[in-house]
Amino acid sequence: MGKVTRAEWRWALAFAVGVMALLTLPYLIAYQSQGSGRRFSGSLFAVEDGNSYIADMRQGADGAWLFRDPYTSEPQSGTLIYLPYLLLGKLAGGAEMHGQLVVLFRLANILAGIAMMLAVYRFLACFLESIPLRRWGMAAAAFGGGFGWLLALRGVYPIEFTSPEAFGFLSIFGIPHLAAARALLLLALAWFLTPRPAAEVGRQGVKIGVALIGLWLFQPLTVLVAWAVMAAAVALSFLKMRIRRTGDGGPVRDGLTRASIAVAFTIPFVLYSALSFALDPILRQWNAQNVLPSPPFWQYLLSYAVPLLPALAGAYLALREDDRWLLLIGWALIFPVMVYLPVGVQRRLAEGFWIVPLILALFFVERKMAGLARRAALAIAMAFMLAATALFLGWALEQSASPHAPAFLPSEEVRAFDWLDINAEPGTVVLSDFNAGNALPAYADLVSYIGHGPETLNGVQKQSIVQVIFDGARSGEERLAALRQSGARYVLVGPEEGAQLGTGITGCRRVYNAGGWEVWEILPAD
Repeated sequence: MGKVTRAEWRWALAFAVGVMALLTLPYLIAYQSQGSGRRFSGSLFAVEDGNSYIADMRQGADGAWLFRDPYTSEPQSGTLIYLPYLLLGKLAGGAEMHGQLVVLFRLANILAGIAMMLAVYRFLACFLESIPLRRWGMAAAAFGGGFGWLLALRGVYPIEFTSPEAFGFLSIFGIPHLAAARALLLLALAWFLTPRPAAEVGRQGVKIGVALIGLWLFQPLTVLVAWAVMAAAVALSFLKMRIRRTGDGGPVRDGLTRASIAVAFTIPFVLYSALSFALDPILRQWNAQNVLPSPPFWQYLLSYAVPLLPALAGAYLALREDDRWLLLIGWALIFPVMVYLPVGVQRRLAEGFWIVPLILALFFVERKMAGLARRAALAIAMAFMLAATALFLGWALEQSASPHAPAFLPSEEVRAFDWLDINAEPGTVVLSDFNAGNALPAYADLVSYIGHGPETLNGVQKQSIVQVIFDGARSGEERLAALRQSGARYVLVGPEEGAQLGTGITGCRRVYNAGGWEVWEILPAD
């Protein structure tokens, strides 16, 4: 088991390319929908984060090798995170920078999505002998969801719509670093499961370690998921050997060796991330604000409900099989613990788990069902799994065909960004409302005073300062004092803020005025 023929790879590659071509259509429609009055941001969902990724790429295009948060005004020294986006940005240059960056982002998404689906197929092949079931599992891993859509009908966003870690569709649809991270996670675990002669176990550990270093570049926290899953597999293998009192301990020893070498390779990188977020005051505050709690566990059960019962039956059958199945069982046992650890980003620790109930359910089908019963069960299950994805994709298509915020920006706003990019010194702080501040760093090499939930440090206090500045009922002296406190060099004023401000801003001079958008330069204090 684990062998994949060339014919299978050709099918898997064709399927992955077809899926990514299909998922590119909404973005092409969005480009066709933009006109003289609206410009497509490049994202159809999670636009706030999408703008931040484009902003990171822009830093790379402007020569940066270290990441600096473009959504907060505090001085920064730079950190080695988001390196893939910085490197990707270095492929752009010249005119129409934003358009180039968006195209590069979408191409990266296509390649990462293909890589993720191929890695899924490789991982499925470690457990399933049936080629049709491997193919079904690949499709379910890409498009599958659960009964969370029932919550969506009641106005509650389910994890199928909010957690790319919990399923696969959101990652391949629009978040390339998460798709790439899952590809490397599953590839590392597949190598961990692949038996090798004793003389090659160390070399296998090195391969796993290299894959995990790549994983760290895309999503550092997911390395901890890989460590935990390998540790659970080794622990269960040891426990099984002690209970049954059989075997010479070879599988346990080999697994421990592979895992130990892989962990040793990645410890320096994980320590760098941990120390950076602990010692750097910017990253420490960002991390404190980046709160992504897991939903109540019943919501996970609801969203994983379609394969859940056959997965439990499959797990029972798998206990009688060889030790490779202990990786899935161990992953299932630690999952409820991991997603409720006392960390701010609990939801991130669900990364990749969706493949576990899928494989265990398909193992039950492979062993206990055949013929018409198998085909009917798989068809019904897929119909249920596709419901949430179909709803989300339909919503995205509506977004792409109907140019409106936040996926589309007014052209006049983009022209104001372009003016600032040409006339303001790189790295200058610009104060605006939150929405304009979110988009600005994707279009200009500037820093937004506010513009991103976690990345704008002390965002509540800064938002109150912005409100004072744009409050026409305040005196000119109050607004000028708030401006001085902000440390910004320019104020970007949109039509709504302009209507509140009236004639002007005390202590500033207007340097740009077109299409209802204004830029005011804050004059030095006397």
